[in-house]
Amino acid sequence: MMDIKRVISTIEKSYIKENLKKDQRIDGRGLWEYREFDIKTDTIAAAEGSCDISLGDTRIIIGVKYDIGEPYPDMPDEGVCTVMAELLPLASPLFERGPPDEESIELARVVDRGIRHADCVQTKKLCIQEGEAVYIVFVDMYVINHGGNMIDCGGVGALTSLISSHLPKGEWTKDGPQWSGEYFNGSDIVNELPLPITFGKIDDVLFVDPSLPEELVSDGRLTISVTENEITSIQKSGAATFTSE
Repeated sequence: MMDIKRVISTIEKSYIKENLKKDQRIDGRGLWEYREFDIKTDTIAAAEGSCDISLGDTRIIIGVKYDIGEPYPDMPDEGVCTVMAELLPLASPLFERGPPDEESIELARVVDRGIRHADCVQTKKLCIQEGEAVYIVFVDMYVINHGGNMIDCGGVGALTSLISSHLPKGEWTKDGPQWSGEYFNGSDIVNELPLPITFGKIDDVLFVDPSLPEELVSDGRLTISVTENEITSIQKSGAATFTSE
């Protein structure tokens, strides 16, 4: 990753910190105010579900694909949903070519954990034949522009792509899984919507939806994925500490 000192100056860092202490942010938002989401669905014709989502200047394109495979031995009647992320070098000078780094792995895992720990993807409906064949659903995120808070942008985009998805419904025959001629749609696959909410922390100031400059000077961040009734996952990164309150 590129050295942060080459991206943000000491003067800008001090300016951001001093304004946050006054409950002000460099983009004019309040401490608890989100940037606008812009979401377009079904943007990839070859995918089973997709969306092009922006949160402020952050933009991610997400596609849903599937394969048929054997279930895990401890979940013989459940399909699998997995999330992956790629940070394209064109998205930011902070990103470099090569194998996945810590930031792309964190993005994928935090989004995946929020979905996995909720009653979101109905994995039992993705079973074709117990112990033999299930759907393996891939949610692939490609970061096109990095303007901060990729986790919330990717999390909402992943849910949107799953909701917009349509999977060919399989049935078991003596020759293995065959298409029945019908489809699963998003309402068949998705139940709860675990929304990720990310907070940044600088000194003793907390704020929601950090922009890229704020992320670069933050002491840490906290992402809480929530459904209507419960918290499904919590992920902290950075050196900052957070109290229970």
